[in-house]
Amino acid sequence: MHKIKKIIEEIIKYLEENIKTNEEKCICNSIKKSILNKKTVNDFIPNIPPKNKSLINGLTSISSNKMIPLKNAIFDGYTKLYWKIDNGEYYNKNSNIGKIYLNGNMNAELIGPNDGYFKSEELKLGIFLLEQNIFYKDHMHAAPELYLNLTDGTKWRFGKKKWLEMPSGSIIYNEPYYPHGMKVGGIPFISIWCWPFNVDQKCEVVKIK
Repeated sequence: MHKIKKIIEEIIKYLEENIKTNEEKCICNSIKKSILNKKTVNDFIPNIPPKNKSLINGLTSISSNKMIPLKNAIFDGYTKLYWKIDNGEYYNKNSNIGKIYLNGNMNAELIGPNDGYFKSEELKLGIFLLEQNIFYKDHMHAAPELYLNLTDGTKWRFGKKKWLEMPSGSIIYNEPYYPHGMKVGGIPFISIWCWPFNVDQKCEVVKIK
């Protein structure tokens, strides 16, 4: 249990030192309010990540001094988590999210209702991975969302704005129903993500013209 708490503590520490907006502060505070003890540990069996090689390659690529404590905490605790591939769970049927995303994603929840290491009915906090050279189609969702990007080389698009590369250590806040998409480069994309509420609502693919 202490290894997963360490990951969460390092996430909170980094956010507290780097967040700027009130929305980001609110999500950070939601994470801090989560109860992390033996009574809230979910009943699941940890597994070997289905995309273990990509996870290791992505984590190994992290070189920013500011990210090293979180990187090391994940390396120390990732085998205690339940890793899964989103086969459409986060999207409505016939959403057209595409096989490239479905075949190239992986996530593990640190906090969450069912698959989180620690149980919370209101909040999801997890580690998200996309393999190299994947276009994650523009999408939106009811939940506000915070990303803490761990790896370099991934470009983001917000609404109809131009693509921007968001480096390791960057923090992104997506307000509810705000379209966003990603293009992963030659390094697997690894990020911490959080939905503070509306965690049971599906994502919707959006066409950007």
